[in-house]
Amino acid sequence: MFGSRAKFTWQAERDGSHLGLTFDGKLDSFTAPEFAEKVLALLDGVTDVTIDCASLSYLSSLGLRAILAMKKQLGPAGSIALENVSAGVREVLELSGFDSILKVTPA
Repeated sequence: MFGSRAKFTWQAERDGSHLGLTFDGKLDSFTAPEFAEKVLALLDGVTDVTIDCASLSYLSSLGLRAILAMKKQLGPAGSIALENVSAGVREVLELSGFDSILKVTPA
């Protein structure tokens, strides 16, 4: 488990070129920078990422930026899928246009 703040934790599990992440809490201006730094270091050799958002309660613009940094590091052939996305988080993704570059599956 990663994350030093109680309001956001995440877990990572790698299987070959796939990285599975599980989010819990708020990915916001306080938690996103540390998350981005650590997750980007895990992406070497990864081509696709699946993020379980069932317990993600809030996603800020800095959280979006962290996910975008992951997508950029994966390159054009890489993919990110967000699963179990709540209505509130899905609205943020739609308003920002991120639903057009990421696969988003509602809860």
